[in-house]
Amino acid sequence: MSALQISLIILAVVVVVGLAFWNWWQERKYRKQWMSTFGRSAQVVRNGSGPTEDFADEEVVVRVTRTVTQMEPVDESLIDGSDALTGHPVADEPFDGFSGATVTPAAERHQPVDEPLEMTSIDPAIPVHEMHESGLSGQDLPAPPVDEMLEYVVRVEAREAIPGTAFTTLIEGQRIEGRHIRWLGYADGQGKWTDISPWRNQSFHHAAVAVQLADRQGAVTADLLESLCHDLRVLATRFHGGIECDPADVAAARAARLDRFCVEVDVLIGLNIVAPDGRSFSGAVIDQVATDSGLELDTTGVYQRRNERGDVLYSLCNHEDMPFARGQVTNMTTSGVTLLFEVPRIENGVAVFADMARLALQMADRLDGTLVDDTGRTLTGPGLEKIQGQLVQIYQQMEAGQVPPGGRRAQRLFN
Repeated sequence: MSALQISLIILAVVVVVGLAFWNWWQERKYRKQWMSTFGRSAQVVRNGSGPTEDFADEEVVVRVTRTVTQMEPVDESLIDGSDALTGHPVADEPFDGFSGATVTPAAERHQPVDEPLEMTSIDPAIPVHEMHESGLSGQDLPAPPVDEMLEYVVRVEAREAIPGTAFTTLIEGQRIEGRHIRWLGYADGQGKWTDISPWRNQSFHHAAVAVQLADRQGAVTADLLESLCHDLRVLATRFHGGIECDPADVAAARAARLDRFCVEVDVLIGLNIVAPDGRSFSGAVIDQVATDSGLELDTTGVYQRRNERGDVLYSLCNHEDMPFARGQVTNMTTSGVTLLFEVPRIENGVAVFADMARLALQMADRLDGTLVDDTGRTLTGPGLEKIQGQLVQIYQQMEAGQVPPGGRRAQRLFN
């Protein structure tokens, strides 16, 4: 083997190691930015970690969390004109393309089962015998305010009123599990369902316990549901009552399907602007561009764009470990910034993404920076157009699954 061949092999090894280190460093940055913005961890998509597809043409690398079958055209009216998010006019400069996007899944999860979600079918309740043996039907009561698609509901009825304090141990125990569980009781005197609060002087003949089937922790398990039903059955028996609920294994299968759906649409988009040639950006310029565009610096050191209701639409983070601090940002310098957009939680997301892309282009121009993907490759307009097509597909999938983007169900599932 010649010296030239040996040199080429060594060079190839150095390049591979360098790319691996860059990817690790970039993922670390995303995790820190995500935690500072949303208070929970994020996972950068890597080949082999799930169903992904790479678009490598036009100098763009876009990683998504599901396989692409078709790109849908986007209505240009969603991009041009006034800002549909806040009603404020958008910047005067024309928006002539998208640049600088990477896509990462919005939360760390276990690998869900590969089972398609059938969101339109709801498993009917299968009553247990003790409910009917108690002689209580509850048919004259209004239905409890639960979401049968998102929640597993255990109905409790008893001849003797169950004091709210009797639920204390159960409520505290389920809090340890970290699951979203709602405890509802029917207040006979008020004629309505209310939250069960153990510290209040309350008693209930009828209760409903609603367990959210999935969230960013993953799907609930049959063991958890069986344990809850057992504890509620014991409680109801003490007051001469019974329970009604679905079989735990049936509900667990529903939860797995719902979790699979959530994994496929739970996406975080980041637009990166980095300083070229080892230079740094001025914090004063970053602050000026951000505030002129309607972003406000919060106490966590992150700029946020909000709508008129106060909901966060997207955020601007420091690419480095140091957050932007009030009173100090104008004296800071940084090697880059990242704009973050949480896809499923945003209503009218295509317009939000267009607004964020405008800001990214404006900021890159003002800072004389470069828009890059998570591997450091320079991005051009076609890359963002592909991501925009992905957004349309994701939102269509959410609508078909009866989870409107930014709606109440989305806020609960992706929280």
